[in-house]
Amino acid sequence: MSTTVLAGEYMAYLATAEACDSNTALIVSGDLRCLQPIFQIYGQCRAFSGPVVTLKVFEDNVLVRELLETRGEGRVLVIDGGGSLRCALVGGNLGQSAQNMGWAGIVINGCIRDADEINGCDIGVRAMGTHPQKSNKKGFGEKHIPVHIAGTLIRDGEWLYADSDGILVSKTELTV
Repeated sequence: MSTTVLAGEYMAYLATAEACDSNTALIVSGDLRCLQPIFQIYGQCRAFSGPVVTLKVFEDNVLVRELLETRGEGRVLVIDGGGSLRCALVGGNLGQSAQNMGWAGIVINGCIRDADEINGCDIGVRAMGTHPQKSNKKGFGEKHIPVHIAGTLIRDGEWLYADSDGILVSKTELTV
């Protein structure tokens, strides 16, 4: 268990390497999974965790905005953007909204933009990269469904743990 400063408070977080070492039975059973290392690190919080909210969209961020403008309550939004590198699904305004609404983090199988603004936000963000072009605004997509990103199936309500070493998803909240 390590300690980090988050939003002016000290909070304990689970180091992903330590979680892997302490939970080999969960890894073998598939109840604890490691995402492939395809994500870049953005935002002030290099380590974050929380219950997962899933979203599946493609080059359209209307539903992303809808969710990030609701109370996050320490949850992590996992967005399956289809791995598109043709536009951004989250920009500086949504990063600020996520911070203000209490989201712990965002993991995007796609791109962000306004990286400098997002890097100033007190949340954790993982994305495949940056792209200056904004997304479509049609409102297509699905919320709260299983998504498959970075070699891993992720379900709404599971727990996500991210730090500088990587990202883990667990069926239940972990303790060390």
